Order: sequence, then C-alpha cells, then structure tokens
Amino acid sequence: MSDISDQEPENSEIDDNSPSNSIDGNEIDPIDSDSGQIDTDSGEKHSVTSESDSDEDQQILRSGAQMSQSKGRKVNKNERITPPFLTKYERARVIGTRALQISKNSPIYVDPKETTDPILVAQQELNENKIPFIIRRYLPNGNFEDWELQELERLD
Repeated sequence: MSDISDQEPENSEIDDNSPSNSIDGNEIDPIDSDSGQIDTDSGEKHSVTSESDSDEDQQILRSGAQMSQSKGRKVNKNERITPPFLTKYERARVIGTRALQISKNSPIYVDPKETTDPILVAQQELNENKIPFIIRRYLPNGNFEDWELQELERLD
C-alpha cells in the first residue's frame, strides 16, 4: 500500500497560458513596471512606479494621444517641436498626481510649514521646481517627446 504523501501531483507546474492569464479568452498584456507611466487620455488608471534606471526617482506623465498601433520612438532633445511651456492640463495632472502621492505618505521635498493639505504642498513643490516628474508628449505620428518638469516654463 502506498502512502498518499509519496505520490506527486499530476500537474505540478503552472502553465503560462492558463485561464488565469486571460479574460474571456484574450491574453492580458503584462504591465511594464519600468515605465512608471500614466495614460492621461484613455481615462484608465495605471499604477505609477518610479523608474529604476535614473539616479533620481522620476516618473513619466503621458500627455497627448497615444497611437496604439505603433510604439513610436523617442524624439531627441535637440529635435523637439512642442513648445517648452507647461500647459494648464499638464499642471493640473502634475499637482493631482503629486498630491495623491503625498496623501499616501510619499516623502515631501519642501518644508510644508503648517500646511497639511496635500494639494497646497504639491503646488508649493511645483513652484519651487522640486517635483521629479517627466512629461511625455505624444505626437500625431506616434513618436513622443520627454520633457523634465524643470525644463518647462510656467505661465501663471
């Protein structure tokens, strides 16, 4: 008589194409944890993670329409065509994203004095150029430009 604990289960490995990796028979795209990007146009929420490649903890905020058919390529800094101004929509997105991070106990880069409102602290950080974000602007041809927040002028 054999002991049940001595027997190995028939399916000891998990199949990568198992139904747990799909919804309605369609595969789920893996999340790119290195990108740390937010899609501003689709209305969907994606997780925001910091990039591990850079020395500073910088995050990329997407702006403009993203072409889903082609990935496009990054435009070099000397070939940029968009103006070097922070739009009111990008400003609102930066303050909102940073305020959310602050409300979830992210480190604060300025002295908040006696302010406890995360939105006011985020505005103060933006005014002092302390937010380490990168704005990603998509162009109509699918290419994109990355602007560091410190590079953009603010028209207030």
